[in-house]
Amino acid sequence: MKLRIVSYWEHLWQWWLWYGLDSKSIHTSGVKKCTSLTLLRSTLALEGVEVIKVQRLWPWQRHWPKRIDHEHLQALLGQWAQLLSSGLPLLSCITLVHLQQASGRLRYELIQIQNALLSGVSFSNSLSQSRLFSTTIVHLVAAGEASGELATLLAQVHEKQVQQANLKRRFKRSLFMPLITLFSGLMVSLVIIYWVVPQVANLYTSGNYELPMLTQWLLGLSDMAQSSIGAILVGLICTYISLVWLWSKANLRVKLEWVLLHIPGLGELMRLHSKADVFLVLSLTFNAGVPLLDCLALAANSSRWEIMSRDLNASILGLQQGQKLSQILTKMSWSAQTLQLIRIGEVAGDLGLSFTQLQHYYEAQVVSKSQWLEQLLEPALLILIAGFVGLILVALYLPLFQMGQMM
Repeated sequence: MKLRIVSYWEHLWQWWLWYGLDSKSIHTSGVKKCTSLTLLRSTLALEGVEVIKVQRLWPWQRHWPKRIDHEHLQALLGQWAQLLSSGLPLLSCITLVHLQQASGRLRYELIQIQNALLSGVSFSNSLSQSRLFSTTIVHLVAAGEASGELATLLAQVHEKQVQQANLKRRFKRSLFMPLITLFSGLMVSLVIIYWVVPQVANLYTSGNYELPMLTQWLLGLSDMAQSSIGAILVGLICTYISLVWLWSKANLRVKLEWVLLHIPGLGELMRLHSKADVFLVLSLTFNAGVPLLDCLALAANSSRWEIMSRDLNASILGLQQGQKLSQILTKMSWSAQTLQLIRIGEVAGDLGLSFTQLQHYYEAQVVSKSQWLEQLLEPALLILIAGFVGLILVALYLPLFQMGQMM
């Protein structure tokens, strides 16, 4: 039985990531099954490989994490663009890439991409097979391969990724204090409702006078919080699961997106950001020489919003029927400035310039709107929390005022 258990564990923990130099002193790497590190080094030495670094790959590391983080994605895109611009072959660029503190999953997938390229699979398909990169990146790489401008396209995508990461980082930093304020206010409110209100309720119920409506509402809320806390938590979990299920259904997702995009302030920011992403893809692909229909298809497939994807797919059908892009978008309630720039591009025969200008315009709008929300959010949350806590205090002390008047 002991030998059987040992053989099971030896079979389970046998994946190794290795990096080294071959007989021609060329950097190489791979994934190999082996029962021990010593046997791995011996096997590779017989193949003429000098091992520099070895990393054990646990079974779950071949499937998790599901997505590459933004920091490593930016590093990958930047290094690939630089290496390709220097004239190195694509396979060498994949091999020579250097990442600090990368996950085992990412290192494993990079080696799988190398193997896919050696077997004749295109770069975009190998990225898609890894399931680690977003559809936007995959489609942009496909456009770069089709146009022969992969290095330029990767450099531009890397630049935009850095800009978006800086914008998100600044926006998250600006949300820190408002979220602290919101959390503190909610905790204070919960303590008052869950612990203070029941203590005061015993004092009020001993009297023979009618409590104000606001105080009755507060006491009812406190009773519900004490008696139904489990049911409330279960309800919140079921609501979250239901929303996830509804989001997975295309027709229902459109309605949910419509609700999200009409949230005051935040909805406008999401709408501007989605259009900036669409025109980013259109600008990069069209300026790289990809046909307009293919550009629209790539933008539709890479968009995270079902509403936007449907508009772009409808545009493809209209173009195939001989209509102009500006005429099609006019029926979809796009902004007048967007339609005007697209008309100018159609007349001048330079839609790529129009797409680039629209991309810059919407990116500037995203920055402006995010700054406006940053300035508005903290005072708005302060007013909200102060009003809610103040309402609770008024509900608690209102019967005392009435008792004082009666006495």
